[in-house]
Amino acid sequence: MYININKSQENNKYFTFTKKKYRAFDILTITFKIAPIQFILLMFLTIVDGIIPSALLALGTGKFVDTATAIFYGYLPYNKIYFPLIVLIVILGLTRLLSGIYFLLESNIRLLLERNLIPAIVEVQAKLKYDYIEDPKCQEIMDITADEMEETFIDGIDSYLSIISSFIGISSLFVILANFALTSAILIAFASIPLVIVSLWAGKKNYKAKVDTRKYERRYSYYSDEVLCNREASKERTLFSYTDELTKRYYDEFIKASKAQLGVLFKTRLASKITSISLLIIAMIIAYSMIDEVTLHKITPGTFIGIITALIGVSNTLGGKLQEATKNIGEAKEYMDDLSKLLSIETIDGVTDEPADEIIDFDKIEFNNISFSYPSSPRLVFDGLSFVLEKGKHYAFVGENGAGKSTITKLLTGLYDSYRGDILIDGKDIRQFTQAELKSLFSVLYQDFYHYQISLKDNLILGNKANISNEDIYLTLDKLDLKDMVNNLFLGVETPLGTIYKNGIDLSMGQRQKIAIARSLLNKAPLIILDEPTSALDPITESNLYSQFKNLMYGRTSIFISHRLASTKMADEIFVFDGGKIVEKGTHTELIKKDGMYAKMYKEQSRWYKYE
Repeated sequence: MYININKSQENNKYFTFTKKKYRAFDILTITFKIAPIQFILLMFLTIVDGIIPSALLALGTGKFVDTATAIFYGYLPYNKIYFPLIVLIVILGLTRLLSGIYFLLESNIRLLLERNLIPAIVEVQAKLKYDYIEDPKCQEIMDITADEMEETFIDGIDSYLSIISSFIGISSLFVILANFALTSAILIAFASIPLVIVSLWAGKKNYKAKVDTRKYERRYSYYSDEVLCNREASKERTLFSYTDELTKRYYDEFIKASKAQLGVLFKTRLASKITSISLLIIAMIIAYSMIDEVTLHKITPGTFIGIITALIGVSNTLGGKLQEATKNIGEAKEYMDDLSKLLSIETIDGVTDEPADEIIDFDKIEFNNISFSYPSSPRLVFDGLSFVLEKGKHYAFVGENGAGKSTITKLLTGLYDSYRGDILIDGKDIRQFTQAELKSLFSVLYQDFYHYQISLKDNLILGNKANISNEDIYLTLDKLDLKDMVNNLFLGVETPLGTIYKNGIDLSMGQRQKIAIARSLLNKAPLIILDEPTSALDPITESNLYSQFKNLMYGRTSIFISHRLASTKMADEIFVFDGGKIVEKGTHTELIKKDGMYAKMYKEQSRWYKYE
């Protein structure tokens, strides 16, 4: 089975981001593309919701009060109260009903956004040039665009719809006010301008605070999630009694983040509340000034209460819902700016493509005068490195930590292309091959391989386009002394690894490494790279692996990177790295005879295995 992410996305018609400058308003256009029917219904409810709770409620309240007053003074019979009362109850009931329907529609939209936007942002990040993935500033943008996406979109939708609803509601209330207090309506309209300005300022400040505190959040999340609450760290936590110290560090980083955010939140909230309270005071002054109109019978008590209801409604809308919506849109604008920055970062074409059907049949791979440094460091890892790999041969890369052995793997597989010199496959520059072609050429086991919490079988065939039979799987498992273990599992190869699924099991680090080796061996790529593949294996399993190495690698070219020099005896040629250069090369026997760096390292390791 080959897990084809691209095909899955095509079948489900997931949304994809394009390289453009996104603005806050694009939240609505994107939502419409993802959930058009739900969005249209939500817009309709928003318009209705803008009219009912504001103008109709004010008019209904006024009519009810006037009718009740007339009945009280004997001008109308008691049965005249029923109609305005029923109207008022219907208005209140519709408000509650619309609120419930609105919630259901919004929940459905939330699910559709999550289903579409998470794969979309993952695809964007997957296509980034590898240089940027290891850049801290780029990592911050990646983190915040992924973590804040759902909240930003939902808050953005709510905010724009709140503005539409508020505008409709306020317009209808202004019509009522204009009939009785035109000057008051104009005064409140102008008084609301500072609210909008303060809200936009608050939104920008709040979002910047989120970005600024991201570094602290990453640190305290690491302490809490990866160390203090991680089951895998529990043994060392108990043994070394470091819980109190790391809890203190967690607390320190948490306090730094909290202080930064609370400081901004206090300032923005204070400014917002002052402006909204000012608006409410203006509304109350206007209401107070109209009392004479009632006493002189220029307006009825019901009309006065309707106007008061309208004034309070306008003030609460402008000072509450509308102000919060404007702040959220300010945050959404900043978020969409970051999303646009992420989309503007250089990507690699075809990085999410499947491995090519036709595997490259090469004779040799050449590194010609390669110079390379990591983007975050000016230090040259390689300076004029040259060597040749020939088809069908087995190579061992050895050397001290930091000598550049694993970096060769990253260059060879196309993760980095910002080097000087030439990497050639049968004379053709490696940068001229597609990502699909390179994927079909290499099978790589990295020293920091990932532990996938999926079934054992899926772990073995993950990323493998070839049809792998159960017979092939069990044959490979047997070679790595895993067959008996798998046969004893309740679900065999279908057993989930990890604890997130029912009947899942935890494996030892050595067993995980064997499964990672098996995955690399099952891949039919002609060149296999094993980077420290036996670091967690017991000596017997490691010895068995070495003894079967040439049979396992039959018909393939292999690169074996290891600090355990016993493994190098299997190699046809050994490259000894030091300071980013190959200082020695040859077979095990030849290098021992040279009595150089390799011989010194080998003898140093050998003495630990000699009987005294």
